[in-house]
Amino acid sequence: MKSGKVILCDLGGVLIDLHWVEHARGLFGKDMSADELKTRWLSLKSVLEFETGNVDFQTFYRLFCDETGAKITFDRFKSEFTGIIGPVKAGCYEILDQLAGCGRLAMLSNTNYLHVEHLRQVSRIFAPFADLFFSYELRMAKPERRIFAVVTDRLGCVASDILFFDDSQANIDAAVSFGMHGFRVESPQEIAKIVDARLKSGML
Repeated sequence: MKSGKVILCDLGGVLIDLHWVEHARGLFGKDMSADELKTRWLSLKSVLEFETGNVDFQTFYRLFCDETGAKITFDRFKSEFTGIIGPVKAGCYEILDQLAGCGRLAMLSNTNYLHVEHLRQVSRIFAPFADLFFSYELRMAKPERRIFAVVTDRLGCVASDILFFDDSQANIDAAVSFGMHGFRVESPQEIAKIVDARLKSGML
């Protein structure tokens, strides 16, 4: 039975796999560790500008190369960047269909139009969702507090009505601070287990 709660899910690393390390190394042209790549990536102004919709892809390419000193052609850059997106995780579609019957299913993702359009072409990952919130459309990104305020307002609910699932602890902490119920997960199966437990305990 559907409740009045909102099930708000992240995308990359939760519902789809990311081929992050191999393609990020290709973008930087350096053999860095996974932790080094993540730290460097998250520190780049060019990445934030692209994922908050402030620049187009060609400008992102130029800014990225200027910022990092990367020596990579535009075509290779686009190929490596698109290649970060992996397949939909096993069992995801079935679980999303089940979750849609438990509450209002929504997505909040730090992403960009190139990755979204690629996923629209190769999957139906967005179909089960009643609401889609993308950083490049909202012009802001997690873990900014204001993105949770905007999403809550557009959903027409209060923060405590939202169960938020993400693979980033920083994003979870920000959501919880705003008043949402936050859960760090890395698979649709983990989401289903938490939702099922809350249903059985009468907390959903």
